[in-house]
Amino acid sequence: MPQVRVIQPISEQAKKLRVAAYARVSSDSADQLNSFATQVAYYTDFIQSKDEWEFAGLYADEAVSGTTVDKRDDFQRLLADCRAGKIDRILVKSISRFARNTLDCLQTVRELKQLGVAVEFEKEGIDTGNMGSEMLLSILGSAAQEESLSISKNLKWSYRRRMKSGDFITSKDLLGYFFKNNTLVPNPKEVPIVEYIFNSYLSGKGTDEIADELNVANLKTNKKPSGRWHSTMIRYILSNEKYIGDSLVQKRYTPEDLPLRQKRNNGELSQYYIQNSHPAIISRETFEAVQQLLNRRRKRHPPSVEMQQTPLRSTIRCALCGSYFHKHKSNGENCWFCALHRKSKDLCPMPNIREQEILMAFLSMYNKLLDNIDILSTMMSQLLDLQAKSVCSRPDIMDLNEKISELVTQNHSLSRLQAKGCIDSAIFIERSNRNNKLIEELRQELRQLQEPDDTSSAIEGTRLLLDLLEGAKPMLEFDSSIFQSMVKQITVYQEKFCFQLANGLVLEERRAQS
Repeated sequence: MPQVRVIQPISEQAKKLRVAAYARVSSDSADQLNSFATQVAYYTDFIQSKDEWEFAGLYADEAVSGTTVDKRDDFQRLLADCRAGKIDRILVKSISRFARNTLDCLQTVRELKQLGVAVEFEKEGIDTGNMGSEMLLSILGSAAQEESLSISKNLKWSYRRRMKSGDFITSKDLLGYFFKNNTLVPNPKEVPIVEYIFNSYLSGKGTDEIADELNVANLKTNKKPSGRWHSTMIRYILSNEKYIGDSLVQKRYTPEDLPLRQKRNNGELSQYYIQNSHPAIISRETFEAVQQLLNRRRKRHPPSVEMQQTPLRSTIRCALCGSYFHKHKSNGENCWFCALHRKSKDLCPMPNIREQEILMAFLSMYNKLLDNIDILSTMMSQLLDLQAKSVCSRPDIMDLNEKISELVTQNHSLSRLQAKGCIDSAIFIERSNRNNKLIEELRQELRQLQEPDDTSSAIEGTRLLLDLLEGAKPMLEFDSSIFQSMVKQITVYQEKFCFQLANGLVLEERRAQS
């Protein structure tokens, strides 16, 4: 009979869980310091009281809007550290502190789960390490979302009061300016480009010609991911009142319901014209002359109402020659034709297409994607993983994150010393302010390095598609607003349509055989 000797496994000392905390603190500078110090002291003591836990840091953002996660620097740093494998568990006071948008909340929690990171919401008693908590999280997240909408309404009321008084200044910079000290300041490097655009247009050049010249001169614009100039961008600059030092505010607005996406204000809400809100680049005489010329050319070649309204315009391209399709009537029916084919059938053999055929192909594509929405969820996971690996492979980004972490850790130590009465309040405030200034400078540098790339654009596009499709019903009639949100381009082949979606995904639909 064989003899068996049991070899006992080597008992491994249990690894401590690396636990971090996330908070959002008051945007008021004095309260922010007190709130931050209080929360640092609380979470440090709480985490260190657990033998099995190791304090991995406190991540805190100012009390800016919680409806989207993209605008919170420390939240993004927290996610980056999770992706880098530095954190095992996150403590958050409540769901409303974490995210006030249900979709963002669930997507973030799911991503963290895939990374092996659990989130504990203290107020609600939810631990995402327990698989059964997602439905409850969704319900409570919806409640937090409603709270956010209520706060958003109050903020909008405040903004409109400031608009009426002329105190509201946009924080969005544009070509020729940068935003500094709560106002727009001329950018010496970009001012000559703006002047060239206005002067060229007055000299008789068209917007297409000006855009081509800027592209040939390799004068990149940082206002678009591609860096290329287009005629629409030129027209936007030529008609923008900000170049004469004025501001028309509330050109766009955010509806009261979700998704909180901005819409053009076509008279739904009041607008406010503020004169001399910032330094001018272009004289009023030059600007007025340009507006008159724009109006004359617009009257000479007015687009039809139907053409202005069609969502397919500038969307359909020919696979054979690369030309765009244009709309026309054929036997009383809307059709689209290849521009080169229109000139000569010998130049491009692509025949005309009935508009109804394109719309029905979109309906078919939409409903198929709706039935297979898991494709987008899988794609999102893969893109986030790719982004995480990309960040980890960037030593410059990693170095900046490390420097920010060091300064935040210094703030943690200062906060603990101040809470225990070991450091004078004046010294605490002076050193904290100095560190916070350095942190903000590093974050600005980090934002510049993290300019939108193909992966981040794809992630944003996929989020948009998931937002549109999750919980949606099959589409029975063509919806132009959904089409415009989803589709970037349609490429027409003789046997199929290829729909390029907002995230770069290309889906095919076979054409009806004529």
